[in-house]
Amino acid sequence: MNRKLFTYAINFAILVFGLQMTMLGPLIEKMSDSFHLSVAQMGSFFSVSAAGFTVAIIFGGIISDRIGKKRVVVWSGFGFASALLLFSISPYFSLSIVMFFLIGGFGGVIESTLSAIVADVNPGNERRAVTFAHVFFGVGAIVGPTFSGWLIDSNYSWNTAYLVAAILAFVAVIWVTRYEYPRVETDESFDVSAFKNILGNKSFILLCTAIALYVGVETTAWGWTPKHLTDMNYEQAFAGFMVGLLWFGITIGRFISAWLAERFSNKILVSGLCLVSIMGLVAQVFSVFNSIAPVTLFLMGLGFSGIWPLIVSQAGSMFSSQYSGTAFGLAVAAGGVGGMTIPYLFGFIAEHVQMGVLFGILSLPLILIIFISFSLEKSEKLEKSAA
Repeated sequence: MNRKLFTYAINFAILVFGLQMTMLGPLIEKMSDSFHLSVAQMGSFFSVSAAGFTVAIIFGGIISDRIGKKRVVVWSGFGFASALLLFSISPYFSLSIVMFFLIGGFGGVIESTLSAIVADVNPGNERRAVTFAHVFFGVGAIVGPTFSGWLIDSNYSWNTAYLVAAILAFVAVIWVTRYEYPRVETDESFDVSAFKNILGNKSFILLCTAIALYVGVETTAWGWTPKHLTDMNYEQAFAGFMVGLLWFGITIGRFISAWLAERFSNKILVSGLCLVSIMGLVAQVFSVFNSIAPVTLFLMGLGFSGIWPLIVSQAGSMFSSQYSGTAFGLAVAAGGVGGMTIPYLFGFIAEHVQMGVLFGILSLPLILIIFISFSLEKSEKLEKSAA
């Protein structure tokens, strides 16, 4: 097996997942016209995608342990590409919603399973390989909104963007399934007690709350940024580029956060990043900052960058290695719950306030995350002293 080529194939598949995930923002107004829906109703696309992701992320790892990772990649990969294709040609809102649920679900399984496999095929170099794979996710998240915004300004239909994504997804899944996968022993058993032990931990519930709030804020921010900018009379291509710039800030910021994590505690670093994000969000409220939107959106991305990995990393350290995998899966699923509910809720708020005000309101969940990060560190110290 050529591990380098296999890793390239995995990285390309993860890039495609990131690309399609962030295309929705610049396309949402054209889609609302096509389906004759309000802006608030269009928020349902964010919700159903996150719902599919949440369900899949909980059960995807369990299924892969039972039937093997390659089977999961094959079935979820072709399901992901097929759902994108059907979504791109669907004339009906009801069918489109179902397809978007499947896109989120199959895509979530693909992303999480391939992240595990890239570590399997790079023994001794797992952390660098997985980090590099998620840089490709960031690249896809940058290209997606930029490309879809350009298509809209070039008078292509929104369907074209998803048709291109479907073609790229088929190429990715065919490429990534050509290789021999590492052999692993499958386990038919399922430990229900792990869920009970983890969900009974109050600190873990707080951690999941913080993750859900963060993912909800981040998804709302990049999802509604194009609408915010077009309301200020910017073109769709520029709006799409700005979402790409926000994701560029997230991608660059994750490298910086990894370096800072060796020097600062989680509560200090998470709080600092939340404050940077709040600065970028609040700047959207005041028209005086409209002329420097690229700066404030990039600042927002830098702040968002390390919050998720820093909080999620605590899930594994809360429990013994026996439960760390389950804890990590549940923590990531909590993010899916946040992505399912908060963007939809804020879609209704956006119908009654200016989009800039909406971004200011998004600061409130981040303030709550700061309090949670201090509470988590305090509870961790109490547990250590008791031990």
